[in-house]
Amino acid sequence: MRNQALLFLALFFVSIFSLNGYIQETSANPFQLKSETGQNYDVRFYFLDLNISDTSTYIEGHVAIHLILNEESGSQIMFDMLHLLNTDSVKVNQKNVTFNHAGDILTVTLPDMTAEGSIIEIDVFYHGLGSTSGEVQGIYNKSNVSVNKRVTWTLSESFHAMSWFPCKQSLTDKADSAYVFLSTDKHLKAGSNGVLTASTELPGNRVRYEWKSRYPIVYYLISFSVGDYMDYSFYAPVNETDSVLVQNYIYNDEAYFTQNKQLIDETSDMIKLFSDLFGDYPFKNEKYGHCTAPSGGGMEHQTMTTIANFSFTLVSHELAHQWFGDYVTCETWQDIWVNEGFASYAEYLAHQYLNSQTEADNWIIRTQEYVKSLPGGSVYVPEEFAVNESRIFDYRLTYAKGAAIIHMIRQEIGNDELFFSILKEFLIRYRNNTATGDEFKELLAEMTGQNFDLFFQQWYKGEGYPVLAVNWFHRNDTLYVRSLQTPSASTPVFNTLVEYQVSLINRDTIITHRQESGLDNWQVYLPGLISSVIVDPNHWLIMDVNGVSRIGKEQESHFVLVPNPARHNITLHFTDPVHDYTVYLADASGKILFTEEANTSEKTIDVSQLAKGMYFVIINEKEEFYQTRFIKN
Repeated sequence: MRNQALLFLALFFVSIFSLNGYIQETSANPFQLKSETGQNYDVRFYFLDLNISDTSTYIEGHVAIHLILNEESGSQIMFDMLHLLNTDSVKVNQKNVTFNHAGDILTVTLPDMTAEGSIIEIDVFYHGLGSTSGEVQGIYNKSNVSVNKRVTWTLSESFHAMSWFPCKQSLTDKADSAYVFLSTDKHLKAGSNGVLTASTELPGNRVRYEWKSRYPIVYYLISFSVGDYMDYSFYAPVNETDSVLVQNYIYNDEAYFTQNKQLIDETSDMIKLFSDLFGDYPFKNEKYGHCTAPSGGGMEHQTMTTIANFSFTLVSHELAHQWFGDYVTCETWQDIWVNEGFASYAEYLAHQYLNSQTEADNWIIRTQEYVKSLPGGSVYVPEEFAVNESRIFDYRLTYAKGAAIIHMIRQEIGNDELFFSILKEFLIRYRNNTATGDEFKELLAEMTGQNFDLFFQQWYKGEGYPVLAVNWFHRNDTLYVRSLQTPSASTPVFNTLVEYQVSLINRDTIITHRQESGLDNWQVYLPGLISSVIVDPNHWLIMDVNGVSRIGKEQESHFVLVPNPARHNITLHFTDPVHDYTVYLADASGKILFTEEANTSEKTIDVSQLAKGMYFVIINEKEEFYQTRFIKN
């Protein structure tokens, strides 16, 4: 969902990634769930009955929480509730009780002899502005200046539902259902989760929108958005026999509607596509929809995304969250990949199946390049950053690298029918519940017969990516390849399946080789005349290719030169034990520019003063000559 980035990165990637919502630049989340909150009960049902407007974040009303006590409760239970909200009264089973709202915890005193297994209803009556400035994380009020429409909306991920209603902020305790009743001025519309069952007129020229959802829902996906909206709705196919209502609350502006109608209509094709790839839309008995708001991107509120615009990638990303994030939710924020990695990869799939392979290729290339803009970082969120939202929603790692490793898993499986069957089974197995990255790994092993422990150790919890340098030559109908892998960060070697496209006179062919060590020497029978070798032509991998060099057939070079092209230095890595040797550096004409005696298995040469162009490195060892060429940039 959410993202923060430097402005130039946000602008560059706005068409690639969904820039979803807001995030404070804090080293730790100030509203993290208190560990003791809600340990003695399970939430069954939320009923929010609220008065709201489009002019501020002020909110008043009450929340009824139905819960079941799962152990001897003693005399108290607790909810997460921001200290800036004012609690007016609390009832337990319709009777007033004492309470204490201190800090961000609301403590409710239970009647005597409330035992394990008791089902109780707690009603909290409250009001508040959220903050003196009228805005905190969780609830917002802003104007879209282009259409002159003001909106109040909520965005609770990850720890901010308590900013606007009392709740239990636990990922693993989904409510069985939720009702959200929203009273506002009659000229406004208020959107939320589930089905609009009634619009009840109230005194004072007001109206109550009564939304009901009977699907399990996690706390941060409960939402509302209120503004001067028009309702643009239609039905989209889920499969050959079923369809789902697509209900859009968009700015009540004809020019805006005309400009965005075609983009909104594309939601229909996406719902059908993702239903084919992932399984039927999981909330088809209710709806899917959008509420527009002047946010930073989109937020996948269950059955009704809050969205800033209708760009192809943003709509596809947030829609995919209905499966990955809503239907199946990450079990911990450290496993946010379960939500964001898969929703981001759905952008690639939408391009691939609805636009073109070229657009999909462009998407994955830009995504991989973004991952490599820094050398380290894991997809899995380390323990020390478990409540740090800047790290949880790090776009390079959680979104981009998260999507890119799913693309690599697809290559490792090598069978699209099986790949999508695994996605469907994952969603079925953990439906209406939570899951971890390790549980997805176990399912991969179960359904493929392959061991993915090393892959997840390197790519999910490990850091960095491989850098590959390749030398090759062709002799006696055999292609000989020497591939040297170096790491960008702390993971020392990546066990990586690499494709090589070999171009011959009358055809191209793809050869795959699994790079299992830092330096691999391998060969394959391939008759014909080879003109070129390209590494990873189909863009499967997060990997830098640091040069592909052809060696003349009369020399079997036993060293690898990196980088190629080079700017400052070149380094020679010898593949076999070496003795005393002489290094020659020559220009394109063959003129010797540099000579040095050496005997080490790794030799670095400063080339920063050379003019741009092609050069040769020649090794003379025991009267045998080996050479390769490089480009100086």
